[in-house]
Parts: sequence; structure tokens; C-alpha cells
Amino acid sequence: MARYSTDNGLTWGEPTTLFTFPADGGDFSSGPALVTQAGTIHLFGLDYYDFAFRDDVKSRSLLWHARSTDGGKTWAAVQRPPFGFNYTGSVNGALQLKSGRILVPISAMDFSRRIGVGVSVVPYSDDDGATWQSPVEKVTFNTGAADWYESGAHEPVAVELRDGRVWMLPRAQDGYQWEAFSNDAGVHWSPPQHSRFMSNQSAMAVLRLRDGRLLLFWNNCGAEGLGKISWGEAERAIMAAAVSADEGKTWMGYREVARLIGNGQVSYPYATQAPDGHVILFLGGGNQLLKVNPEFLTRQTLKDDFSQGLGRWSTLAAAGAEAVPDPDRPEARVLRLRRPQADMPGAACLNFPFANSGRLSATVRLDAGFQGAQFALTDHYDLPGLARDGSFPFRITAKGAVEIIGSGGTWLETPGVLKAGQWHEMVLAWDCDARRAVLTLDGTEVARIEQFVCAKGLCYLRLRSIAPAADEAGLYLRGLEVSVQL
Repeated sequence: MARYSTDNGLTWGEPTTLFTFPADGGDFSSGPALVTQAGTIHLFGLDYYDFAFRDDVKSRSLLWHARSTDGGKTWAAVQRPPFGFNYTGSVNGALQLKSGRILVPISAMDFSRRIGVGVSVVPYSDDDGATWQSPVEKVTFNTGAADWYESGAHEPVAVELRDGRVWMLPRAQDGYQWEAFSNDAGVHWSPPQHSRFMSNQSAMAVLRLRDGRLLLFWNNCGAEGLGKISWGEAERAIMAAAVSADEGKTWMGYREVARLIGNGQVSYPYATQAPDGHVILFLGGGNQLLKVNPEFLTRQTLKDDFSQGLGRWSTLAAAGAEAVPDPDRPEARVLRLRRPQADMPGAACLNFPFANSGRLSATVRLDAGFQGAQFALTDHYDLPGLARDGSFPFRITAKGAVEIIGSGGTWLETPGVLKAGQWHEMVLAWDCDARRAVLTLDGTEVARIEQFVCAKGLCYLRLRSIAPAADEAGLYLRGLEVSVQL
């Protein structure tokens, strides 16, 4: 089935049947689409039968392919490109190289391996999809637990770089996407290694924009659950995007384009660029269709006056953060953070433009009876209520004292003190290259904070109550602003 849009993805027509799958006992599902240089439309997906770990006979899930050379009016018979194994998972992308070769990076279950059971392979076609060749080499690494079907190199995506190399990015279970490179059009691959992108067991999407930049979508998340949010939901709680103008050497953005507000997930991205330049993003996990302006990812400032509530903030699995009237200027709004329930954290986090250096400022007021809060910056999303020191953490104690963390993990007092009922301006200027940040209170430097948790850049503010029990007082934030240097 297909739907068509004539207005850059704003509206869509009724479903249309393209072709009929063969009745072979499998369960067919869709995957990526590709239009080649010749104008041929290619569709890929799974023909799933069954799965039983380490049972190479019962486990069967095949790659299917269909193509049309007349704009989708008629379709050739469904093929099953060979990939050397009996079982593959989600198909997340297909690409055509400048040479004309089509690559379909997929993963397979290699039950001969005890650890790293998932391997990445790349079937290819040199005749516009009329026939297919089996992969020559598999990409392997030993991540995840032994005797676990999720271990290893799963659900890769790939893109051709300007120098002719093919860049592959498989998902893994150790907190990062991995990467490998091919110098011979996808036949052989370099030894895989960690990429810079944090993620856990979640597929990504990579797209070459018409202006030549690379665009990436991925779950920039940790994987620890909290309360009613499981670890499987936490690792797919936000979908991030970044853009590169130098073939992946540097990246801008790391901005959220989708975020959970309850149980579920936002995952399995598929992306294409519309004629108007925006990118149409489909999230298979969550069943969402979005439009993303790539220029959003190049912004270097973020300001929040809370006039639109907390729409930019995540409070998943937490309570106590809300936008309320300013206690001194009721016509304005501020963020208030409390811990109203002793059995639930009071917390919120905010995504801002990624950079290795920048400046964050906010005006803070403590209520009488305030029981303490911690601030930290990180390079990825975690549920806001989790205790994370991140980079350059500082906290305000119940007495209003500003403290920073020392090399041994102990909290150290600074000269800074906030008085309840008064507004104080706090500024944190960070530099990940120098691994240091400067914290000022009301224009006076009160601390230099070392970066004990290393990161190449930062893109999240984490704000969490450290009250040992319920705290109905809390604090207020007025007029938060972040500016970054690239």
C-alpha cells in the first residue's frame, strides 16, 4: 500500500495498492524506499516467518525487494536478495552509489557466534536491482551479553562519502552506534569502532541532503528506566537530529525532533527530503510522520521565557516541574521546580544546541523552605529524575549555598549563597576543550568547575530536586538562555 502527497507532505491521499505479495506463509512488512539514477523505484522490507534463538531452521526472516521502472504503475515480481543467512531484522535504509551500485545494509543472525550474534552484511546489485549479489564480508563486534540474540552489530545504515568511501553505522548494546568504512563500494569493511554517537540498541537514519550536507537521526539516549518508564522506553525516549557540512567531521544540532511524554517509544527513523527542502521523517516506533527543517539544527541560541509552558522540557517519569505565574510579575511565566511526592523525583531537562563551548544563564529564586537542587549539563538524554552528575555539575543546598563537585566525588562549598525570596542571576560558561567551566552568581565568579565526565560537547541541561523527602517550596527559574560557540 502507498499514500501520495502533492504538497510536500502536509496532506496525504487515500491508500493505494501497488502490488500483491506472494502467499508464502510469511508476514510481509515494509521498510525503506529508493529512487535510483534511472528513475526506478525500489521498495524493501521483511518477509518474517518465525524466530527461535540458536535455531537456524525455525528462525526465518528474509529480505524482500520490489521495483518499478514506470513510476509505480507496474511492478516486477517480488525478489528475495540473498544475504548468506536465514534471519534478518529491520531494514533501515538503501542507497545507490555514484557508480550505480545499490547497497542494502542489513543485519543477520549468525548462530555460530556465542557473542556478537548480530552481524552486519550488505547485499548489492549492479544492474539497478534486476539481480542481487550476496555479501562478501560481514561486520562483527562482540558487544552485549553472551548467548543473547541482541548482541553484536544490528540494523545498520550507510551513506556514500564524497571521497568514495561508504560509511556504515550499525546499532549496538554498549551505549554507542558503531562505524565501519568500505573503500571498495561495500564489499570489504574496515575494523569497526565506536562512532561519536551515543545510543543503545536503536537504529538510526542517515540522509544526504540536496545541498550536500549529511543529516542524521538517532536515539541520543541512555538506557536506564525509572518508575513506570522501562529501560526499553528510556533508550528510545527522544529522537535527535544533527547535520554536518564537512562529511561527518563536525556536527551541529543534536536537537530533539520527537520526545515521549508517556509510555511508548520514538524510534526507527526513515527520512527523505521533500521538494520544499524540509525532511519528511517517519518514525516506525511510535508511528509518527513529521516534517523537519534542517536549518533548525544550525541555530546557536535558545531562549525560554516559559510563556508557552514547558513544551521544550522533558519531565518523563518525574513530577514537580511546571510553568507558573512569576511571583513578582504575575503577567509573566516562570519555571517552578518542587518535589511534591516523596516517592517520585522532582526534575526536568532541556535540550539545547550542541557545542563544545557555550554560556547558560538563568535568574533563580528560592522559596523559603527550599530543600536543594542540582544542575548539570550532559551530551545525551536520560530520564530527568535519574541522579546524573554529567559535566560541570553544581548544586544549591537547602541553606542556599552553591557547591561544586570535587575530584573525589565530594561536594565542595563556594563563596556563593542565594537568599530565599530574592532573584539571583546565575551564569555557567563551559569549554569542553579546556575541560573547565566558570560559574558566576550575580556577576561575581564563585567557582571553576572541572569536567570529570568527559564529553566532546553538551546539549542538555538537567535540573533535579535533591530534597530528601517531599519539598513543597522549591525554586523558580526566570528567563533561561543558552548560547553556544561552534
